[in-house]
Amino acid sequence: MQKQTADQHPPGINRLAATNLAPEKPVARNTPLLPLGAMLMGVLLGPQSAHAEDEQTLSTVTVQDERIGESKGLQGGTTRVGKLVQLPKDVPQALTIISEQLMEDKNAHTLKEALSNVSGLTFNAGEGGRIGDNMNLRGFYSFGDMYLDGIRDVAQYNRETFNLEQIDVLRGSGSMLFGRGQAGGVINQVSKEPGMFNGGSVTATYGSYDYKRVTADVNGMIGDSAALRINAMKTDAGSSRDNVHSKREGIAPTLRWIIDTGDEITLGHYYLKTHNTPDYGVPFFQQRPLDVPASRFYGTTSDYEDNTTHISTLSYKHSFSGDTELKTVLRRASYTRDLWAVQPQLRNVGCAAGTVSSVSDANCINRSVKARGGEENTLTSQTDFSSKFNTAGLRHEALIGLELLKEKASRWSYSTTGITVPTTTVGSTDASASGLGSLYGHQNRSNINTYTGNSWGVYAQDSIEFTPGWKVLLGLRRDNLSADYASSTGTNELKFAETSYRSGLMYQPDDTQSYYLAWNDSFNPTADLYQLDNGRAFDPERSQTIELGAKWELFEGDLSLRAAIYRAEKEWERNTDVETSGGILSKKRRTDGIELEAAGRITRQWEVFGGVALMHSEILEPGYNINATTGVITAHNANLKGMRPRNTPRYTANLWTTYKLDGGWKLGIGADLKGDRLAYGIGTGTNAIVANEVPAFIRWDALIAYEQKAYNLKLNVMNLLNKRYYESVYDNGGHVVAGTERSAQITAEFKF
Repeated sequence: MQKQTADQHPPGINRLAATNLAPEKPVARNTPLLPLGAMLMGVLLGPQSAHAEDEQTLSTVTVQDERIGESKGLQGGTTRVGKLVQLPKDVPQALTIISEQLMEDKNAHTLKEALSNVSGLTFNAGEGGRIGDNMNLRGFYSFGDMYLDGIRDVAQYNRETFNLEQIDVLRGSGSMLFGRGQAGGVINQVSKEPGMFNGGSVTATYGSYDYKRVTADVNGMIGDSAALRINAMKTDAGSSRDNVHSKREGIAPTLRWIIDTGDEITLGHYYLKTHNTPDYGVPFFQQRPLDVPASRFYGTTSDYEDNTTHISTLSYKHSFSGDTELKTVLRRASYTRDLWAVQPQLRNVGCAAGTVSSVSDANCINRSVKARGGEENTLTSQTDFSSKFNTAGLRHEALIGLELLKEKASRWSYSTTGITVPTTTVGSTDASASGLGSLYGHQNRSNINTYTGNSWGVYAQDSIEFTPGWKVLLGLRRDNLSADYASSTGTNELKFAETSYRSGLMYQPDDTQSYYLAWNDSFNPTADLYQLDNGRAFDPERSQTIELGAKWELFEGDLSLRAAIYRAEKEWERNTDVETSGGILSKKRRTDGIELEAAGRITRQWEVFGGVALMHSEILEPGYNINATTGVITAHNANLKGMRPRNTPRYTANLWTTYKLDGGWKLGIGADLKGDRLAYGIGTGTNAIVANEVPAFIRWDALIAYEQKAYNLKLNVMNLLNKRYYESVYDNGGHVVAGTERSAQITAEFKF
């Protein structure tokens, strides 16, 4: 088969089409638009790189775009999650790519819905001061490892997919690439980019529970060297949960153009506004989720969660040659959030074990108001210089970069004085208490905490092919962080300086096989994610992952397979509850796992995307509790040793497969499988720990589509067999949130 390289850009990746972009000899160009970080890197590295390639004559580069709405397949194309444009088989770590076609097939309109296609990933229910997307990957928290086009995007909000080309899930420790992070991996959202064509599509969806959604994706050329793409969305959706609604609107215009040969600028803005009903699900009863109808909602009709997101990005790329590139990205982002919600809690008094069979008795439920808000602002500069070159018979693919990050955030609680939450009419459609709605949004702020952080990171990496088919990867990063906190109890200053490593050995005997052994690590300081610290000097979280893997390309590259076996360990695991003062959940924990995955085309008509993840996870050493007032440190319950960590199933699996029939018809079927998960509190007592258990489940989805050149029609059925299952778990044991009941959605897409 013909060798495929990352530079060839397989179908499905929109690239700005141009020919003869590079002259015979690369020439460094002066431009006033080059940001400070790029100028510094260019001064340091540009002349040497240009000299190294001085005698190279470049061939014509031709890149073709696919028009909006054309099928791209379930197999991922290239990725930049490793800061270089690469094929997945060239990345010495486990990597899952969720393609745009997969999201479209399954009507995955939110990031959470899209990530349900990733084995080894589970969802946490909102609490502990957190709202928005909240995931575990390989059993470790990953809400601090969210990225948008390689830039940190860790704010607390519910993300959309209307402007996403694909989602890259890079598993394992990744601090050398991204700075502070967790052991589970990185979730990188890849935005849609303008292409050199005129066209677009408009899509409308209507479904069960009054689900309504309209999106538009329009691309237009400006002259022969620039293009503008605008994606827009408006959604008004109910759900199978009583009184739970979501209203979302967003727009993302992006302008991309070539200044002159080898130079490219992209300017874009992303706006998303959401108005959701926060859902705290149902409590546990006798270590199982409360046995009530799946639609039962214990909040009030006045509950709300509001989020507004603005992200502005300026990107500049300068190509010295076909093998040497300098790229700088500047981003300013702002996020605001407000939450008013009622959380159900099982009452211990008057609801003893055995007194309630099918617990719909309102006398067993207490409800408390959760009222909080926050705002975050970030300013990021990221510069990457990459080059491919030969020295002494060795082939190098080198990367050096600089990241500057300024963060400013505040969070607060709202006073709930005067609010009395009713204990009757639980779950009814008129559950709003008299006067409760008028108080929402009009309370004073209290417990105001502020955070200001300045950090910088510098990193370097080289992939060296030292003999045909054999490569060694070595990477090093240094991060420095200075953070100031202020609260009603005082101020605190924290400083961290940490070094991260990335290494791997790869063997690629031919274009269809890739085998690797990798070791990577991560760190996470106390200051991460705006969590206050009481000044006690614990070491930062340190994680390390060792992974042995293989990747294969079958059927002339149409089908990708991968397998991995790994061990991930974390020390000094921090408490993720932002309402506390930073306890240590565990001193040491570990996950051993095996992963299998397939994505692509088996025949011209038959496509598949699926994975299996087996995990053995264990707490090796319990952690510590910290008294927020006195600072006294107390060891956690010794019975935690040897327990399976919370919300970490022993097995998960996912499958989606489609088959094209004659005449434009397509059928699809898929499944989401998760093993049982545990939820329990972590304290300092000595009693045996009795964990709540969330039962295992398998959910089936189906698709019937009729696809034509000018339009597509499709019917999606979610939870085809109407299985009762629970998708999100509050790991401290308070509650669990039920997934959707059987629902259907009809979608019409018109292309032009």
